Amino acid sequence: MKIAMISKSDSFGGGASKVAEELVSILDKDQHTAHHYCSWSGKGYGNLRQPLYGRFEGLIRRLHTIVKKIGFPELIPFELPIIKRRIKEHQYDLVHFHDLSSAISPLTLINISKNTPVIWTIHDCSPFTGGCLYPMDCEKFKTTCFNCPQAGQWPIDSKIDLVFFARWIKKQLHKNKNIHLITPSQWMADIAYSSGMLHTKPTVISNGVDIKLYKELDKKELKDKFNIPQDRFTILLSAGHILDERKGTKFAIEIVSKIKDLNPYLILVGTIDDKAKKLFEGMDYYEAGYLSTDKDLNEHYSAADIFLFCSLADNQPLSILETMASGTPLIGFKTGGIPEMVEQNKTGYLVAQKDLISLENIIRKVYANKDYIKWGKESRRKAELEYSYDTLLKNHTEYYHSIINN
Repeated sequence: MKIAMISKSDSFGGGASKVAEELVSILDKDQHTAHHYCSWSGKGYGNLRQPLYGRFEGLIRRLHTIVKKIGFPELIPFELPIIKRRIKEHQYDLVHFHDLSSAISPLTLINISKNTPVIWTIHDCSPFTGGCLYPMDCEKFKTTCFNCPQAGQWPIDSKIDLVFFARWIKKQLHKNKNIHLITPSQWMADIAYSSGMLHTKPTVISNGVDIKLYKELDKKELKDKFNIPQDRFTILLSAGHILDERKGTKFAIEIVSKIKDLNPYLILVGTIDDKAKKLFEGMDYYEAGYLSTDKDLNEHYSAADIFLFCSLADNQPLSILETMASGTPLIGFKTGGIPEMVEQNKTGYLVAQKDLISLENIIRKVYANKDYIKWGKESRRKAELEYSYDTLLKNHTEYYHSIINN
C-alpha cells in the first residue's frame, strides 16, 4: 500500500502528530510506502518526513495565521495544490489525516476525497465543533456553535467569533461518504456521533505504544540517578505545561497536599515556569521539564510508583499508554476515554471527576497495601496485549485494505 500521512507536526507537536509519525514508521518497516507530511517539524525532514507546504512553508503558515486572526481559521485550503501534486506524483492509495487545527483546511479533505479515499483520525473534538478541542460543559456543538465560551483561546484565538461558520463547513465535510473516520476511544466515537453531523459512527482503533522502547526499568537505579530518596512514595505528574487547566494539575496538587503525612515525592514532567513552581512550594519534587525522547520519558515514568492524572478532558492520552508500558499504574479521574484504558483495581483506579475524597482514600489504600507494585505489573501486561505496535499496525492495515477495496 501507498499511504500519505498528514498532520500538523511531528511528535514535537503533541500526541496526535506523534501517532501519525509512529504509523509511518511501522508501515515503512512493514514494507509499505508511507510518507509523513507536516506543516512544521521539530526533528527536521528526511525520506519519511517531508514538509507539507513544500518550499512555501513560511508563506503558507503566515497565511493560515492571518486568516485565522480575522476569524476564518483553516478555511482557505492553501495547502491543497501541493498535496494534490504529491498524490499524483506518488499515486497514493489513500490519504490519512490527523490533527488539522492551525495547519490544514477541512476543505482540503473534501476536495481530495473526490478522487482519493480519505481517513481522518479524530484525536480531539475539533472535527465536530466550531473549533474547540474539548467543549467541556458546552453542548452547542450538537446544534450550532455561537458566542463561543472559548473564543480568544487557542485554537479559536480569532478577533471575530465565526465558529458557527467553521462548524457548518465541518458538517458539509461529514456528509461525504468517501471521508472515513477513526477514533482511538469509544467515548470519542460516541460524542462525535452525538454532534448530529456524522452519518455513521467512527471506527474505533486504539493508539499504540512501542513496548520495546517503553519497558519496566529498575526503580531503585532510577531513583538513585535522579537523586530521589529510596524510601519516598513517588508520584508522577505530567502535562505539556503543568499549568494547563484541562489537565487538572491543581486537583493533583490539592491531593498531594492532603497526603503530606505519606511523605510523597513528586516527579514533574512538562514545562514548569516560575508561576507554576509557586504552586509546589513546600513540596519535594524533581523537575524533569519537557522531555522529548522516548528514553527520557521511559526513565522518568518508570521511576514513579504511581501516575496521578486528574485530567478534565481527554481522549486516549499517549502518556497513559507509555506509563502503562513502563510499569507505572494510573490513579486519577474518570475522564473521556481513560476508563477504557484502566482495569479498575487491577491496572489502576479511577474516581469521578473532582471527587477528591475518594481519590485521597484510594491513594492512601494503595500506599498502605503497596498495591501499586502488582498494578504496575498488570499495567505492563495490558500494554503488551492490547496496545503494542504489532496491534496498531494490524488494526490500521486491515482498515486501510477495507477502505481501498471498497
